[in-house]
Amino acid sequence: MKDKIKRNIFITLLISVVIYFLMVIYGDYSSVLTAFKLFNWKFIPLIFLIIYVTFLLKFLKWQYYLKLIGVNLKLKDSFHIFMASLTMSFTPGKIGDFIKSYMVREIDGTAPSKTIPIIFADKITEFAALIVSVMIGVDMLHKGIIMLSLSVLMLVLLLYLVFNNNFIDWFFLRLKRIKLFAKYIAPFNQSLLNSQIALKPKPFFLMFLLSLLIWIIEAAAFFIIIYGFQINIGVSGTFFTYFFSIFVGSVSFFPAGLGITDGSIAILLTNYGIHESISISVALIIRVATLWFAMLVGSISMLIVIRRNKNLINNIF
Repeated sequence: MKDKIKRNIFITLLISVVIYFLMVIYGDYSSVLTAFKLFNWKFIPLIFLIIYVTFLLKFLKWQYYLKLIGVNLKLKDSFHIFMASLTMSFTPGKIGDFIKSYMVREIDGTAPSKTIPIIFADKITEFAALIVSVMIGVDMLHKGIIMLSLSVLMLVLLLYLVFNNNFIDWFFLRLKRIKLFAKYIAPFNQSLLNSQIALKPKPFFLMFLLSLLIWIIEAAAFFIIIYGFQINIGVSGTFFTYFFSIFVGSVSFFPAGLGITDGSIAILLTNYGIHESISISVALIIRVATLWFAMLVGSISMLIVIRRNKNLINNIF
């Protein structure tokens, strides 16, 4: 398992290098370098600080859900477990986030069936907030309406199935007949019950609002990057470009939307008359800030968690 994860990380890093190399070549290597020189690099510390604030707000979501379902981790352990999971930001659909549940199990003894619904609820509220953010400016890009509508439909259907006890009873009745899945029924049922708790109206609404705030703060960092190139496409244009690009990358299920999100940012910016080299430079900087910076921060916490729990890496991986 450990070797498989290492291999996946290596492949993802290799793909990332190839994608960014192709983007730079497409934008003309010398032009992209010139574009980087135009950027006001004094904004970089502020951009990283803003992105780090979003990590802290996401941790608040994680901590809220833990308390909601009755998991009482020490605050220090909870913080480093959450931050360590940022190293898995590049996994398809961010399924690597589930590592949090297994780290909690090793430290606290809590079964993953109790904490996995937290990750599920977190992704639901995060995606719902992103959809609302995109819908506000979707009239600017009518081509995205169909994909957006399908995503809303899938989200509503998913929530309906989670709270439809008749469907759940029917599903488990069929599942019991398959010996291969029989032993998973109890933990899966526990996960569904905790999902219903985490997705009740009050926690859903509160965490939806917090997710919305997080997306807005990220978009503000994106705005500063564009401003750093002495370009102004307006707040609405800047925010929609970022939200829609993240949305497209999310539904692609590519690892961290690699290539899809980056390319969408560059393409949408060129539609505002911004030169390709600058558009690509903006895309590269925001991705370094939101993805690779996250992996760096996460790696530090991962080392701390492993140092405190030396058997952790062997038991999980």
